[in-house]
Formats: sequence, C-alpha cells, structure tokens
Amino acid sequence: MAASPNGVIVYKSRYGTTRQYAEWIRKELRIPMIDPERVDGQVLSHCDLLVIGTPVYMGKMLIADWLKDNQEFLKRSRLFLFVVCTYFSDTEKQQTMIKENIPDGILACCEPFFLQGRLVVDNLSAEDAMLVNTGEGARQIHNSDPVHKANIIPLVEAVWTYSAGEAFFPK
Repeated sequence: MAASPNGVIVYKSRYGTTRQYAEWIRKELRIPMIDPERVDGQVLSHCDLLVIGTPVYMGKMLIADWLKDNQEFLKRSRLFLFVVCTYFSDTEKQQTMIKENIPDGILACCEPFFLQGRLVVDNLSAEDAMLVNTGEGARQIHNSDPVHKANIIPLVEAVWTYSAGEAFFPK
C-alpha cells in the first residue's frame, strides 16, 4: 500500500455534508482532518498538500475568509479544494464563484472539485430558508440528497496521483 500523502484536510461545514465528504476523503487518503480555526502557519508549512473543503451559501464559500487570511502559507502547497454546492454542474456559476472567493495568489496552486450538496428543507435555519426562498431565481425548494461516497473519487485520485509525483498543475 502506498504511503499516505503529506497533507491535511481543512474544512468548514454548516449542515454536515462537507464534513461527511471530509470524513470519506480522510479515510481514503489516511490524512488528518483539522478545523481551520485550529490550523496555524506551522502546520501549513509542513504540508506538501492541503485538501480544503467548503460549502457555498448564496455564492460565498464558507472558508473564503480563511483562504484570504492564510494565502501566504497556502500558495506554498498544492491545494485540492472541494466545493459542496447544489449547482455543482453549472460551470459558469463555478467560475464566478472561484473568482469571487479564491484569492488570485493561490489560484495557480489550487485544483477545485465540485461535489453535490444535500438540501433538507426542514434542517435549514430560518435565515437560510428565507434566503433560499427569496434569493435570485427563487423557486419552490425540495429535499435533495445526491451525496454519495463515489462523488469523491476524482479528488482522491488526483491527490494520489499528485503525491506519487505524476500530477500536473492545471493552466
């Protein structure tokens, strides 16, 4: 069995979907998960790669401020970003969200992966339910749970390929 990659998973989660993906990725890669509030420059400087997970709410990545605050350390590592959202297949929205949430200084070392999000209407906070119902393109919302372990396969394969020294940097 190949050695585990030299890295950590840093993630934020609000309703648990991003945490579920992070857990599955942790088991596959055999690397630790760390809350971004507990990660410092010393941890980041010892990692060859970081797997960063975040949900998106109204176009904003929950981890966007952390990315901005830590970009000096982040641009020294290979970043694999998994973004959990309900519009995971809309490439136009993906590109807009990337541009608006990821600092330019780390874009070159970041490979994003979009994973399907879960929506359970009854679990939404009152504020989130109101935003979903009144936001741009408001529509009747329904429960949706396309979250499956198989969704992480492309990200896990990319990390293993990179850690084996076979990967390339996109763009």
